[in-house]
Amino acid sequence: MGRDASQPNGRDASPGGEVDIEETEDRARAAQSRRPKRCDAISARSVGCYLVSFCATLYLAGIQTEVSVLNGVPGPPIPPTNVDSGADTPQQTPPPLQLESPAPESPARSEMSPERLEAREVKTTETQATEGPAASVEMKSMDSQAEATDLQTLTTSSPSSEIGYLLPRSGGCPKGAQQVDNFEECLAAAEYLKKKMMSKTPFNAHTDPPGCIYRATDRDIFFNSREKGGEVVFSSERKPVCKGKVDSVGASGKLLKPVAAWDQAPEDVREEAAKIRLFCFAWTPFRGGDEAVLSEVTKQYSKCDGHAFFSDRHPHGEERNDVIIVKVPEQRVSRSDGMWLYHRNMVGLMPSWDHMLRTGLIDDYDWVINSELDHFMSPSRCRLAIVSYLRTLRKGMSPEWLALAQLHSVNGPLMLMWGNAFVFNKKMIHLMREQWKSLGTTESAKSVAVGCPQFMRGRQEWPDHCSQDIVYPNLVSGVMRGGVVAYGRAGCGQADATTRNNIPFQLGCWEMQHNPYGMSEEGEIEAITEFAHIQKLKDLNDAVKRYASTDQAENHKLWYSAKNVPVIHHIVSAEVHRIARELLDPEPEKVFSWTFDTALFRL
Repeated sequence: MGRDASQPNGRDASPGGEVDIEETEDRARAAQSRRPKRCDAISARSVGCYLVSFCATLYLAGIQTEVSVLNGVPGPPIPPTNVDSGADTPQQTPPPLQLESPAPESPARSEMSPERLEAREVKTTETQATEGPAASVEMKSMDSQAEATDLQTLTTSSPSSEIGYLLPRSGGCPKGAQQVDNFEECLAAAEYLKKKMMSKTPFNAHTDPPGCIYRATDRDIFFNSREKGGEVVFSSERKPVCKGKVDSVGASGKLLKPVAAWDQAPEDVREEAAKIRLFCFAWTPFRGGDEAVLSEVTKQYSKCDGHAFFSDRHPHGEERNDVIIVKVPEQRVSRSDGMWLYHRNMVGLMPSWDHMLRTGLIDDYDWVINSELDHFMSPSRCRLAIVSYLRTLRKGMSPEWLALAQLHSVNGPLMLMWGNAFVFNKKMIHLMREQWKSLGTTESAKSVAVGCPQFMRGRQEWPDHCSQDIVYPNLVSGVMRGGVVAYGRAGCGQADATTRNNIPFQLGCWEMQHNPYGMSEEGEIEAITEFAHIQKLKDLNDAVKRYASTDQAENHKLWYSAKNVPVIHHIVSAEVHRIARELLDPEPEKVFSWTFDTALFRL
């Protein structure tokens, strides 16, 4: 009988068009008995099969991923696990895990010299065009050898041996460096230094120095094609773009890898510093310059355990959770005047302290630091500096009065003076709250000193001014009761603070007004870059060697004092804040690794 397409599976229909049910069921059972066993979606056995296969896949993926991370290169793909156990094709076995020492990685393109990059790209292009694929393969092999040489140079030589482009501090190129004298390399230098090119073509300017020139005011580079004639005179506004040692004095910080002071500190110091709970605050009138740097300063303050900005108004008219509004008494100078609260910061700080002491905002912290928005402040360096000051105090105590000195300094109410930033320990905060009824009283509106603390009557600056770097030292000098002591220097840039036994403290505040390169944004960026170099030096002798035979030889102590410094005063722009944060207070690297426990479900 022929196949009836209207019936299932093309089986024969019984007379009358009905299917023989018993015969069909017998055939189905016979077919089922001959069918191989397999995981069925509706059986408990199949659920187990799927779970085992799924977990095995995760296990292999986790192991392979971890080995790939260790070897520094992507691992070979893991073949899929065959869920159907009845398949005829045997399962593929993953390749054995390779645990030998990883091969050296090729250096990043940015770490290769511009000449090698340019030569490699040009040579590769020419080879592919003229000699075909085989020559290209040989060229890649040569590239690998060249990159391996670059890697060895980068990892075994000192930073001073690396060659790159740089801008001199003043005058011509530093010793061992030469001015870039062709247009193509000038373009490469602009890209390397991350400066815009004023013109994509060279031009002739008779009033400017010839060659590749950096314009400091406009922060760009141009190439002057005029011929050199007579003596070439450079200026602070027209600097030559030079090629030389990237770690020489005056070098660009492009290849400079930041080193965190925290990572350099001894383990026992870090352990002690890590226990410090730090609260950071500032009073600010939110003038235009304050608002411009607020975003960057907030990134610094967010690394404290708690922080707040106090003001009589919100920045940009926009409410923020970390801005606390306090009432400031009306002054004789208009609020819109640029001289409003000039050298009278305590008029804003007094209601700020009143809020903190009254609400208990700072009760859960070990130390409280009062900084300003024109300070660069690294909270991790602050914690290290607190430990440094306490340990220096212990060193400076003679045995006969050790117990008494510890009682009144290390273990008692204490204030550290870091220039224009001041640090208060918990015991001093407790005494301030107890005595705030008298300490917190300010002059009335009828007085010239309106808003200034009354305890300053007859003291320095009264009644015209009440600066915090004058008021805070007076607070612990004959005003507060309870044996409060202070160490450090009020006023930034003073490196002569010592214990009573003349043991020096580390510098608490580096003053940009002392910057040999000036207080322009460009000059401050140069100083911050120099601080990053200083952080890598071991001691003062290294600083002497670094600046020997340079125009900064006499300033080696000034530069070295910046090592580990927690506060830098008179930062002029958000850009300087950003570079300081990235070079001096870098974020820790995050390393992720898969392990067996994270890759495999526990059944």
